[in-house]
Amino acid sequence: MKLSRIAIVWTLLLLTAACTLFLYFFERHTEEVDLGFGPEARRNPFLAAQQFLDQLDIHHRRADNISIVSTLDDGDALFLASSSQVYNQDRLRELLDWIEAGGHAIVIAHRGDGDNEQDLLLATLGLEVTNGDLDLYFNRQVREVFGEDASDLQGKTASEMMRDHNRKLAEEESSGEAPAVSDDNETAEESAPRNPDVDPERLVNLTSDSGASYALYFDPGKVFTHEMMGQGTDVDRDADVDGNPLHWVPFQKISTQSPLVYYERGRGRMTLMTDGGLWRNDRIGEFDHAYFLAHLVGERALVMITQPRFDTLGTLIQRYTLELFFAGLLALIAWIANRSRRFGPMAPPAASERRSLMEHIRACGHFYWRQNRAVLLFDQARKPLLKKLVRNRQPGAERQIAQSIAEKTGLSAQEIFDTLWAPAPIHQDDFTARLRSIQIIEAAL
Repeated sequence: MKLSRIAIVWTLLLLTAACTLFLYFFERHTEEVDLGFGPEARRNPFLAAQQFLDQLDIHHRRADNISIVSTLDDGDALFLASSSQVYNQDRLRELLDWIEAGGHAIVIAHRGDGDNEQDLLLATLGLEVTNGDLDLYFNRQVREVFGEDASDLQGKTASEMMRDHNRKLAEEESSGEAPAVSDDNETAEESAPRNPDVDPERLVNLTSDSGASYALYFDPGKVFTHEMMGQGTDVDRDADVDGNPLHWVPFQKISTQSPLVYYERGRGRMTLMTDGGLWRNDRIGEFDHAYFLAHLVGERALVMITQPRFDTLGTLIQRYTLELFFAGLLALIAWIANRSRRFGPMAPPAASERRSLMEHIRACGHFYWRQNRAVLLFDQARKPLLKKLVRNRQPGAERQIAQSIAEKTGLSAQEIFDTLWAPAPIHQDDFTARLRSIQIIEAAL
């Protein structure tokens, strides 16, 4: 009993000493791990933009498709995530009329993969979307590997980029740089820069009428081109479209390419951009992107069409059930009226045309003659006569029989002999003459 108590005491002492040593030498490290966007942000790439507008008390809502234009007021603003949503001439006319009445549209230009695909809105304004300069910052795969250093790798080959990246990792490991250390359980926050390190000449700087300036970083990989771009001076950056001005903002070094275009029509305006990711969750916090969105919307109510959706067939059937019922009833009545002419007793079928027996015989004769079977035809025609004459015929009496038949028919004895006992004719004239003789002989007997 005494030994067990001593063992328990020693065990508790050892555990206490081990815990004390562990807490004394243990250093707590915390590391921040980016798990990416949450489920809601992955479903809605403009979630951050909507939350920013909520903070500024700017009313906004989402719509299904471009048909909402007919219900908008002239004091609203419309955001189209793709210019391809203007899919026919009627929708294009509705959009332009709404802008002319005072509406403001913000449109992201769409560039299709097919060569024959035409964007109605861009074609109306005389704009084309083409490839511009390559910027590795906008390549997600490169950014996942190199992070914010992707912009420093511009112009390098893939092997050079990997070599520089591996050398930088080796230098960091040799210098012994450790993650951020914190004495408490809170996550360490690194003071990462909000804006990527890019060449200032790649930025587009705009100044509003109120004097506010906005620095924007557009993706130069997709740009606008117009036949009038680069033909005038730096001040002359306008073109005329149906009597309305079209103004573009070119890059600093390239005057023939533009990421941003303004089109004024009536009392309204349309803003077109080639970069659709400017206000997405991953880039709206960079530079003045968010403030530029607030500047464009102003005090208007914003309607956003980011993922167009149209009613399914089932929804349309439920909505127009009564109309479909009456349409089907009218179609049934029309079918019955069309088929009613055939109701009642059946009319007797018309008598089919029948050919005479001689036509069939003549047709058979022509068929046998074309098949080189004239001998069979002639033998079948004189066979009944020979059977009738063979009953009283004596051997070698063919000449006598022919002479006696000649006296009755008026034919010569030689013609009768050739008709009854000579070989069958092979010429058409002889064949016709001997058949006529057979008929005469048959009539005389």
